[in-house]
Amino acid sequence: MATARIELLTEILVESDELTTSLTSDSGPASTPLIAPLLDAIDTVVFVTDPNGTLRYVNAAWARLTGFSLQETRTLPQSSYLHPQDQERWLRFLDARKHDPQRTAALVLRFLTSSGETIHLEAGAQAVVADNGRCMGFVGTLSDVGSRVQAEGLKEASHRTLETLINNLPGLVYRCRNNRQWTMEYMSKGCEVLTGYPPEAVVNSERLTYADLIVPEDQEQVWENVQASLREHRPFELMYRIRTARGEEKWVLERGRGNFSTSGELLGVEGFITDITRERHEQLRLRSDSLYDPETHLPTQTLFLDRLEMALRRMKLNPSDDFIVLVVHLDQFAKWRETLAVNSRERALFDVGRRIDSVLSPVDSLCLWNRNEFAVLHEGAVGDDNVNAKDLAGKIRQELRAPVVDGSSEMFLTTSIGAVTGLTGDESAEDVVHFASTAAARARNAGIGRVEVADMGEGLKKRRSTSAKR
Repeated sequence: MATARIELLTEILVESDELTTSLTSDSGPASTPLIAPLLDAIDTVVFVTDPNGTLRYVNAAWARLTGFSLQETRTLPQSSYLHPQDQERWLRFLDARKHDPQRTAALVLRFLTSSGETIHLEAGAQAVVADNGRCMGFVGTLSDVGSRVQAEGLKEASHRTLETLINNLPGLVYRCRNNRQWTMEYMSKGCEVLTGYPPEAVVNSERLTYADLIVPEDQEQVWENVQASLREHRPFELMYRIRTARGEEKWVLERGRGNFSTSGELLGVEGFITDITRERHEQLRLRSDSLYDPETHLPTQTLFLDRLEMALRRMKLNPSDDFIVLVVHLDQFAKWRETLAVNSRERALFDVGRRIDSVLSPVDSLCLWNRNEFAVLHEGAVGDDNVNAKDLAGKIRQELRAPVVDGSSEMFLTTSIGAVTGLTGDESAEDVVHFASTAAARARNAGIGRVEVADMGEGLKKRRSTSAKR
């Protein structure tokens, strides 16, 4: 538009013979063109310079924009009114048009006003060439583009701010295509921190796609879950594992959604991926701690009682699914433990638990019931329960004959073992263990290293009979 305006302006000035007069006058500034009233009425600056860029004519818009009067601009190079950093650019701009009059590009320059302010003007110029090819000067326009420059500056600053925020997020912002390779179209700088690869190594790459980073076991569930969310036009949230450039496995949390056109066409997928490896491991640790004792690495009471409850239910459905519950009391062990450091206590408990566990079958369960008692669920026993209980108790006592040693301190263990038989499946798991613990207490009262086998059915009958007599 500016180029067409300059060409039209040049044509008008040539037709009125004003341009030639302005450029060939040797008496200082050009005389006012006859079409000056027309030019002074427009908001665009119209100027004429000689081949060296010295102003020969400007219209009234020049004074309105810069604050400099027409008299002040006489015989001064136009570059005198430019910001120092833009002066060389302007001279190169004119020189390029001198050698290529048909060149059409415009240039935004900073001009200095009479009050010292800086304004942004878009400059366009065309060389006026004589018949012999000599450049006689330039005619051009200057348009105020301050509002546009400010808007572009704000937009650019906003973009930089957004880019800074995105690149400082603890994770990866992405936009990708919805294909099996998850072809990335954009990845923030967080890509390198998360994956070990710079964004440019993955974006629009056929050699390395984001799908290549997802561990094979998780690739299908990621694809299926994202597709289900896209079909329903809803956001998705996924947890899965990736393999980094260093071969390290990380857990990540991805939140994303489909990017749809107004007509409903899927344009791509965009979202945020962050590292949750530490949180995931902590979650698994807490879950493990709730199921397994951190000192002995054996099932906790909660898990043990759950397994015992399941065994009781199976017995009720099928009485042949018999089992035995034992409580192994470690005589004097609690007092000895109190003399040890925390780490030594853990090692002692772990050693005792490991020894008892060594005589059990893979289907059996063992837990630390209290400070000096272990509970045992022994399943799959065939034959007489009393014989089986005493046989298992004997094996446990044999394993615990060697002393428990911690540095210079050692402890020879004696055990009192209580076992429960005669179960029907109607009992509660906790009652069964307490019954076995009571049997172990009776064994301890009877002497060192005793085993007490108690029939829970008979015990409950005696308890009910005693209560009835009262």
